[in-house]
Amino acid sequence: MESTSLTEIAAAGHWGIGTNPLMLIFCIILMAYAVIKVFFANLKRGGILLIQIAVGSLYMFSIPRGYTDGFTQWMKQVIGLCLTAFLQATILVAGLMVFSENALLGLGLMLSAGEVPRIAGTFGLDTTTRANIMSAVYTAQAAVNTTRSLVQAATTR
Repeated sequence: MESTSLTEIAAAGHWGIGTNPLMLIFCIILMAYAVIKVFFANLKRGGILLIQIAVGSLYMFSIPRGYTDGFTQWMKQVIGLCLTAFLQATILVAGLMVFSENALLGLGLMLSAGEVPRIAGTFGLDTTTRANIMSAVYTAQAAVNTTRSLVQAATTR
């Protein structure tokens, strides 16, 4: 016979958390918190990646002049965002899969998924949208100057 309610599953001892209803409620709240936190973090990360795609082409104007630090930082941020999204989703799914056998291990995995961006930042991968104002100003000036040079070259012919 298959258990259908949370109390029946807990009473059967499948989760390792006992039959305490407060512990069941606590586990449900922690699971919901972990899932919602990772969901909205990935939603935000998707928006940041769309902006990065739009802005990334501006950094190409400064590469021929030898200024590659903005482009390298852009690449590190894109790699960091993609890696963080992948690792967070993978760890969250692993926690959800383990939760049915061992609730505390599953909760630990799900809650640790929220720490992936901080750990990635420790290793030099930028997962935030901190803007370097001088880099942005220089990149915009380089784009304007390159466009101006192209227009002057086209009108002289």
